[in-house]
Amino acid sequence: MKEPLFMGVDGGATRTRARLRDAAGRCLGEGSAGAGNARLKEAAIAEVLKACRAAATEAGLGEADLGRIHAGFGLAGTQQPWDHDYVLNHPHPFASLVVDTDAYAAYMGAFNGEDGAILIVGTGNAGLAVIKGERINVGGWGDDIADEGSGMMIGRNAIRRSLWALEGMAPMTPLAEEVLDRFDRDPPTAVEWAARATSGDFGSFAPLVFDHAERRDALAIPILEEAAHDTSRVIARLLEVGAPSVAMIGGLFPKILPWLAPPYRAVCVEPERDATDGAILMAERALAARQTA
Repeated sequence: MKEPLFMGVDGGATRTRARLRDAAGRCLGEGSAGAGNARLKEAAIAEVLKACRAAATEAGLGEADLGRIHAGFGLAGTQQPWDHDYVLNHPHPFASLVVDTDAYAAYMGAFNGEDGAILIVGTGNAGLAVIKGERINVGGWGDDIADEGSGMMIGRNAIRRSLWALEGMAPMTPLAEEVLDRFDRDPPTAVEWAARATSGDFGSFAPLVFDHAERRDALAIPILEEAAHDTSRVIARLLEVGAPSVAMIGGLFPKILPWLAPPYRAVCVEPERDATDGAILMAERALAARQTA
């Protein structure tokens, strides 16, 4: 009988990453695909499986080999039981599957399942602490009602404030000029774009804000100050529930870190491993639990 293999998936609002390891922990292959937020339902699952198959292909495995793999999916959007169950109950080719949030997978990777807290600052925003086995979620409820301090919110605020500038309610700065040029300086065009835009589309404006803030742009700076305030509020709550430190997760965290007040910067640490390895640990522990049950 061939030894089991383990696939970990980290799926967010913009990108999905998959990694395949053997039972000894050796990395056999990796793959990536588009958005893996579970709220996208079938479209998300298609991207997740695409990333998994890419990792398997890099490892020299074919479709028949997927049945040896025990998979862990850490996906944004699975806080809601119905979205979690949709993913878990969807047909898949693996020997077993465990599903949890991308925040939980990030925590597992960051602290190897021990006490700690993580904060994801990427296209979205989600905090999670696990203290003495108790999970405490802070935020992570999606771009409709949450995601403060995220790349999506930074981008959305850049567009909003640029429209203010066009209407004389904020300074017309180089950032405002560049954002408005994307919409031919026409607010109805911006409205039409926003009606179809994803959180990743809004987040694509965030790098502009950081770039212009470095040049002391009067529109960019308050956007990042607001994002830093929102980020600090989550960090404060994670510390309040007992976390000794907060692992920094997500592509935007290093960018927003200098904007935080020193007491909050001081408690931010690098994760031991990433969310993809955290999802592998989820799969390993789920298999071990079944074997000892």
